[in-house]
Amino acid sequence: MMYSTGVVTDMRLGAGEQRHAQTAAVGCFLYVRQGGVWITVGRRAYCVTQGNGIWLPPAVTHSVSAVYEADICALRIDTGLSADFVPAARVLHCSDVLIAIFSASQRSTIERSYAAVVALVADELRAIPEIAGNFAVRMPSSGSRVAALCEALLMHPTKDMAIEDAASRAGVSCRTLSRIFTKELGASVGRWRREVQVGAAMCALVHGISVAETARVLGFTSSAFSTFFKSRIGNAPREWLARQRIRRPERSASG
Repeated sequence: MMYSTGVVTDMRLGAGEQRHAQTAAVGCFLYVRQGGVWITVGRRAYCVTQGNGIWLPPAVTHSVSAVYEADICALRIDTGLSADFVPAARVLHCSDVLIAIFSASQRSTIERSYAAVVALVADELRAIPEIAGNFAVRMPSSGSRVAALCEALLMHPTKDMAIEDAASRAGVSCRTLSRIFTKELGASVGRWRREVQVGAAMCALVHGISVAETARVLGFTSSAFSTFFKSRIGNAPREWLARQRIRRPERSASG
């Protein structure tokens, strides 16, 4: 992902599209206008959905992956203005004010009131606990033998992959695969994939896919999916979606 010389950059990603950022000397706030994405920062992949954003400090390399289509607004934050920002990446459940500012029609407002908008983002980041609105999964290091496998599962968690097939894709034995996952990710292959499915479900729901269809695609019955989702997020799927304060986009009959 390349940032323009302006303070605001719009970015649209298609389903299954990934963008890898170069390390930049300035910080960045990524606001998700529509859809949901995985934003990988170091050894964590954060699920950021519509109406939320993530602060990325200077010199932090990151990637953005869209399971479904997504529309993102990237606000460049100069080093001098980010001195009071929290020092690490953090997901922000944006206020109504920030949502209004980052709407597609308000780009000129951001450019005219750049310092004020940056200060508002900083205030909101400081005002919330680090864990608020934060759903993330652990990721392996870039040099890990399971790095490519995990990236593939992050984008396609709907496929129920047998451990033998996963081991084959990683080029290791089943025993070695289990040992790597336990050591690097703190979970079995199956449990880690289930965690990824939670994020995939969040992206599907804000994209306008029904609870029943989301459950089916992920291999659940509707009731089992609701129980699974609530056990990880704290709310049933429809309750969680209502708390996001967004309207699901219209979908065509063929979509």
